[in-house]
Amino acid sequence: MKVRCDITGLDCPHCASKLEGLMQKEFTGANLNFTMGSLVIETDSDDEELVVSKAQSIADSFEDGIEITLRD
Repeated sequence: MKVRCDITGLDCPHCASKLEGLMQKEFTGANLNFTMGSLVIETDSDDEELVVSKAQSIADSFEDGIEITLRD
């Protein structure tokens, strides 16, 4: 399942790349596009809210001020 999210609060592409690497370790796959402010997470879970919550937890431990929300 792919979970599409918006991500805000990242300061630079280098930080986005590092955060993407952390996400890829926790999920089946992750693609973070700094310019578009999007994050696509590939996971086996059917619970989108749980996936977003886990991704937000990873982001919080990485850097303050990052917000991940489920894309409508």
